[in-house]
Amino acid sequence: MGAESLERLQREPTRAGDIEQIDSALGRIRRSMARQSLGRRVLADLGADIDPGLFEVLHAISGKDPDGQDAVSIGTVAQEMGVDPSQASRLVREAVEAGLVVRVAAPDDGRRSALQLSELGASLVASARNYKHVLLLEHFHDWPERDLEDFARLLTRFSSIARSGGRN
Repeated sequence: MGAESLERLQREPTRAGDIEQIDSALGRIRRSMARQSLGRRVLADLGADIDPGLFEVLHAISGKDPDGQDAVSIGTVAQEMGVDPSQASRLVREAVEAGLVVRVAAPDDGRRSALQLSELGASLVASARNYKHVLLLEHFHDWPERDLEDFARLLTRFSSIARSGGRN
């Protein structure tokens, strides 16, 4: 960080105050996400007795097109989750054993295996997504429509700070 940036913060106290508020809010969100509070609540409320780490595997696989050119592999899951391949391999194995993920022949090379959600895994992902959307809708119920639109647009724009394909 350059001296120019620090000087700018001193010259712009209102902006610096806004940045401090953003940093504080992001800290609260990060701590909550580290505890996987929302994910744990959703899984518990749905009666899904699985580790939230396995749900991350499902999420990593569900975001990819299993019939597309790029088969979902352990490497893909590792990259999406921001973990090393050995950890991804262990989590995928657990997801397969739980009946949430199946190994299939890769569409581009039948000698390789690819990963896709089982019917149970796909149902869990859809149920969790829908339930999470309901919880968020309830949280934002008293926000004016314009504020919600602005927040969605600005949060999406801000999320570009996150590295793609993994955690920061």
